[in-house]
Amino acid sequence: MRYITLILLVLKTLNSQAHIISIENGNISGIEYDKYFAYRGIKYATAGRFSLPKPFDGKWCGIKDFRDYRESCAQYDHLTYEFKGVEDCLFLNVFVPKKVLESEELAPVIFYIHGGAFMFGGSADYLPDHFMENEKMILVTINYRLGILGFLSTEDEVLPGNLGMKDQVEALKWVQRNIKAFNGDPDKVTLSGFSAGGASVQLHYLSTQSKGLFKNGISHSGNALDPWVFMENAKSKAHQVAESMNCPHDDHGKMLECLKQTPTKELVTLLKEFQPFLYNPFSPFGLVVEPVHESAFLSEHPRSLLESGKFSHLPWLLTQTKDEGLYPAAEFYSNEEFLDEIDKKFDDLAPYILHFNDETDDKRKLIKASCRIRKHYMEDKKVSRENFELFENMVTDRLFKSGAYEAIQLQSKYSPSFCYHFDYKSNYSVGEILGKSTDFLGISHGEDIFLIFTHLRPHVYSEDEKKMAQNLINMYYEFSINNLPKFDIQVIHQSTPNATQYLEISSNKKYEMKSDKFGNVKFWRNIEKLLHCNKPNIFLTCNGHFDDESTGSIC
Repeated sequence: MRYITLILLVLKTLNSQAHIISIENGNISGIEYDKYFAYRGIKYATAGRFSLPKPFDGKWCGIKDFRDYRESCAQYDHLTYEFKGVEDCLFLNVFVPKKVLESEELAPVIFYIHGGAFMFGGSADYLPDHFMENEKMILVTINYRLGILGFLSTEDEVLPGNLGMKDQVEALKWVQRNIKAFNGDPDKVTLSGFSAGGASVQLHYLSTQSKGLFKNGISHSGNALDPWVFMENAKSKAHQVAESMNCPHDDHGKMLECLKQTPTKELVTLLKEFQPFLYNPFSPFGLVVEPVHESAFLSEHPRSLLESGKFSHLPWLLTQTKDEGLYPAAEFYSNEEFLDEIDKKFDDLAPYILHFNDETDDKRKLIKASCRIRKHYMEDKKVSRENFELFENMVTDRLFKSGAYEAIQLQSKYSPSFCYHFDYKSNYSVGEILGKSTDFLGISHGEDIFLIFTHLRPHVYSEDEKKMAQNLINMYYEFSINNLPKFDIQVIHQSTPNATQYLEISSNKKYEMKSDKFGNVKFWRNIEKLLHCNKPNIFLTCNGHFDDESTGSIC
């Protein structure tokens, strides 16, 4: 009787385990859900502090259980303003529909990169329940190093930078080596990402390190030309970090060894020193141009690479929401005192909110630019809740849409490029989270992505929202299989440099192609000319009309 009980116990244990998968390190099990299996917390790489990631080569006997998410990478979180996470964080998660495992054909793979301004976030923030309803695609989500630990750079070979991106490359290589074990097709890997993750997607097109590791990509609300993606003054920021941690910085080798010994929390939360107003600028550390060396992720500026066509000419889908700038602007709406402070100190705070504080060391140019921007967008009105739409439009154009327009213009010269514009309001998204309000603020940053992925702060999805989510996820499938995105029955037509087309997805169910300019690109390029101008007469007053059509009107 005792032996029968033992056998039954063993059988019960085996039945409770998810489908057993054999990866390069050993046999793994996960957890079974109604329509899919989840394998969470698989270690794909190891990396010492400020060191290159290396493939995880650990082995085990028997079956190792991977049911639970691992902690996110160490970060100073925007949503809580607290430190969380760990340095040993290079883990990924694989979600496999049961129908995929039963199929004789290999399934397409979606490789999802989380957002968070390269400063915060993690793979566990994006839950797969909606995505798995499609039952035809494997989903892989990853962690990568963030903030100072992921993007500090001395602009030389001591610490070239871009470590967070190199983590992503290592995860892509893991997929190439292991995804067949899950019945996934390594030749049908679609990159996808939101915000910083969306920018990461396009950056992989530009990097030789990522060549051959994916088939196509989807960038939600982020691209390589957004002003917060690329870091100015990287070396001086590294020196500031060193000084704050009482480390020498005259010798970068000694500086690095000193920084490796500092407490994680103290180093990570130094981010606050670079954000003088709330969490702004929200991305003080980001991508850099590295010296040419074997492991360089980027050795040329993204704009230069896009202009010259020196990138992987693969299909690309770029998406934008109507009111992207609600990240970060909704947080200001949450407290009228924040808006009042911005109104009174606009010339001082605008460079940080709009990410041009590092474009020049000349404070006069920063003030002049702020003045031009306020005059152009606010129409001499006060920054307040009453005029919030004007303010939010300014943030949207600068931080997201001007870069998006240029990015798709340049990429579409060389590879099939597609775009949609999301004007569908869901019940709960980034606007509500940051704004702490039920007021309708607009179609926020993340409005589409939190339909595709259920979030850690869930709400009850309406039937209409579920239908919208499935249309978006089915679009993923069409793109992963055919390189041609289709939303519902509407094919998204290819954009060209002469006609930037996009599909308008709205709440009234009218899905139609449109072709017009967005992002106020000329204005913002003129602002950049002002910031880099050497003529002294730009420091007079801020009177008069700013001629958007004349690139020489500022300088």
